[in-house]
Amino acid sequence: MLDDVQACASASEGTGFTSKLNVAAFTAGGLVAAGRMSNSEAIARLTHAAEAARPTQQRKIARTIRDGLKAGAMRPLHLEGRS
Repeated sequence: MLDDVQACASASEGTGFTSKLNVAAFTAGGLVAAGRMSNSEAIARLTHAAEAARPTQQRKIARTIRDGLKAGAMRPLHLEGRS
């Protein structure tokens, strides 16, 4: 889930960082809603990965994570039956 976000650390601006972070936060929101991870764990892991990639964009990172988690929470991600 966080690999794409972490990979942005060595990539130049314009590599889709915000989009990748949003997708990761949406996925995490679905996992939180399904009871697979706590909200605080999701925020901490996403923030850690994102700030390592873009340390000067804390406000944008926080907003993207918040919005992605909220949207993902509307679609719980149940993993039963998947391998």
